[in-house]
Amino acid sequence: MAESTIQEGFLCPICHKDLRSANNLISHFQDLHSEEKDLLSSIKGIYGKVKKKILTVDDQDFEHLRKEISLQEKYYLEYSEPQDPGPTVSHTDYFKSIRRDRLDHKTAETNKLIIRLDRLLRVYAPDRKQHEQELVAWLDGSAVSRCPSCASSFNITRRQHHCRLCGSIMCNSCSYFLPYDTAQTIVTPLNSGNSKEQNTSKESDTLRICYHCLDMIESRRRIQIEQVLQPIICQLYTHLQKMKSQIETSVEMYLKMYNSIISGETTYILQDLQALRTTIADKAQMIDTLSKKIASLPVDPSTPKAVLLQNNIRKATSIYIKDYLVTLPPPPTPQEIEKMKYERSKKPIDEDIPVASTSIKKVTVTTGWSPANVANDTTVTEEADPILEQMNIVRSYIKQAREAQRFEEVASLEENLNMLKETYKRSINKP
Repeated sequence: MAESTIQEGFLCPICHKDLRSANNLISHFQDLHSEEKDLLSSIKGIYGKVKKKILTVDDQDFEHLRKEISLQEKYYLEYSEPQDPGPTVSHTDYFKSIRRDRLDHKTAETNKLIIRLDRLLRVYAPDRKQHEQELVAWLDGSAVSRCPSCASSFNITRRQHHCRLCGSIMCNSCSYFLPYDTAQTIVTPLNSGNSKEQNTSKESDTLRICYHCLDMIESRRRIQIEQVLQPIICQLYTHLQKMKSQIETSVEMYLKMYNSIISGETTYILQDLQALRTTIADKAQMIDTLSKKIASLPVDPSTPKAVLLQNNIRKATSIYIKDYLVTLPPPPTPQEIEKMKYERSKKPIDEDIPVASTSIKKVTVTTGWSPANVANDTTVTEEADPILEQMNIVRSYIKQAREAQRFEEVASLEENLNMLKETYKRSINKP
């Protein structure tokens, strides 16, 4: 028994041809089988019933879905418990590396265009077209049949043209004519010394470039304008962050000096700690004033979120001052320092710690600051000890460092002075 083939689709009941749609089936039947009117009306009836059934089912499903949504909103029904988040992977570093490479490439290409534009502006010869081809290599147009921008075919009426910056091919409709005065403003940093030479060009002179090169140089120009014309809130916030960075260095130094004085060391003195605390208080006042100025800036009605931003900056600065600056320990009083010295004097002193023999030949400061040479007013005699002379020089350096509030240098110089004192004591105690 031969296997029968099963066909599907919009089949003609007479010729069994698949017409692929109901409209094609009805048109086919009317054209080729018009004599079968009863069968045609039955096909139309079946198609109408099927269509009505489908629409009825769709309406019922939609009504059922609408009831489920209303019940869920009314009783806050949840069909499943929320799942715990699975493992996550951060791709931020990868994104930054890709973006950095793209930005570096775009910056390099834009700089090349600016350099070419600068050279093109210096060309004023009658055969300017030949000089432009020498400066920028033009693409061979024999293999290009369509405009890369609009895909239009080149012919007698639509000729090929070349971009003066990259040498690519385009049609006249896809060309942009850059005026010379606009080009000069783009390369102003490069042509600052040649303004007289630039003014010799005609005002009507233009450079034909493609829109790709135009977007790159205009993007660079917008960035330069934004850097120069920053909003006042950006300028104040940058200054605020700079002040915070400076005060954090002072706070670290203050804590170091405070711990040194509390532990009984003689590297710093109480006056140094008090002077540095006054400096920190002045900087904190400036930071607070800047945050108040940011919060009081006028707001553009078209940017309502700017008010929230300004208030958040003010709030964050207040918390910063309260938690980071106000909580600094106050300097100890002279009575407290004397009491701590008296308590330490009662403790036994370890006499077995050997003193390292160190010879100091030169006082050096490696933090970028150096004291001025001070002439010694005292008369130097032949019997004067060179160690005593060097100690006096170090003391003068310490005085200059304290006046300049260079407390890191004070600590280094005090260490050198202590080593000089130990060396002098050993020299006078020799038999």
